[in-house]
Amino acid sequence: MIRSTEPAAHLVMPASVGVWFPHFLGSGGPDRTLVLGEAPAVDVGVVRDALSRIGSRRVVLHSGHDTLYRDRTLAQALAGSGFRPIAQSGRATRIGLDKLLMKEFFDARGCPGLPWTTGNRLPGVAGDPLVVIKDRHGTQSRGTVLARLSNRAPAPDEIAELYADGVEYSMVVFRDGERVVTLPPIWKGPTSTALVPPWRRLRLCPYDSIDPALERRLRDDARALAVSADAVGLIEIEYLVTADGVARVLEINPRVSGTMRLAAMATGLPIFALYDDHTVSGDVAATGHAAEMPYRGDPVCDPAGGVFATSRLTVVADDPGRALDKLRRCAGVPAVATAAAA
Repeated sequence: MIRSTEPAAHLVMPASVGVWFPHFLGSGGPDRTLVLGEAPAVDVGVVRDALSRIGSRRVVLHSGHDTLYRDRTLAQALAGSGFRPIAQSGRATRIGLDKLLMKEFFDARGCPGLPWTTGNRLPGVAGDPLVVIKDRHGTQSRGTVLARLSNRAPAPDEIAELYADGVEYSMVVFRDGERVVTLPPIWKGPTSTALVPPWRRLRLCPYDSIDPALERRLRDDARALAVSADAVGLIEIEYLVTADGVARVLEINPRVSGTMRLAAMATGLPIFALYDDHTVSGDVAATGHAAEMPYRGDPVCDPAGGVFATSRLTVVADDPGRALDKLRRCAGVPAVATAAAA
């Protein structure tokens, strides 16, 4: 359980997240935030001394993909020094770090998904299918390859998943025991054989053209998955909606992610304050329209103007058209892909 009246100190691992993190923490954000980075090891004594200066014994660890195991060890060390750390659970960590275990977890729950294999045949798929080869332990499309299964069977540290056309969505979920919060679905655009990863596409929250029944299914399924995975705090769950309307679960990411900033801006919710604010629960609706695209330039943190930029540029406005126009103006480009308006 996360519930406590003592404001938490926050250990943020990815440096890029540390740039914008305090602005989504509520009051005292910078004074309660420590960015640790993603080196293989951390000096527990240095962290302990820094936390003592902050003055809170409650500590939330916001891991990146590559630090989930490291941070569980750090949490154990901090607990031994009298702190009360909140880190991702062992079950969610194992699922999130190994796509084989992840697929087995989804299958055991009967989740709709895409056929997958670690061998040279896809169950229930005839012919020579087009597959996406994925690194079992990778993230952000590292090691991802498109191939015919007959030409490129997965190596021992890979899985093969059937390629399918469709539209991708992400769900951001917060879990604190029985309290589960879902944020609006994030539209990430259509898949393609070019394998352009979602973080390099236009992303929107909310997506005004989403079928309300689909949104209901995504929220309900994401909530159930968070509970089944024993997730702690904020997580992201990725889906592919195929032409038949089925929302097929792709991955669960039990770590901090960029989609959390997009969802926070769309809802006006200081998302990392959920660890302290116990009044928010259930389905959170959007109050504005957030849009995001890849970005190369100096970091920007302008909460009053509704603009943040790191490796992605994220803006918020009061309607979808203004959000896209604002995105274009802030990026200094003549146009933004308009597939979202179709």
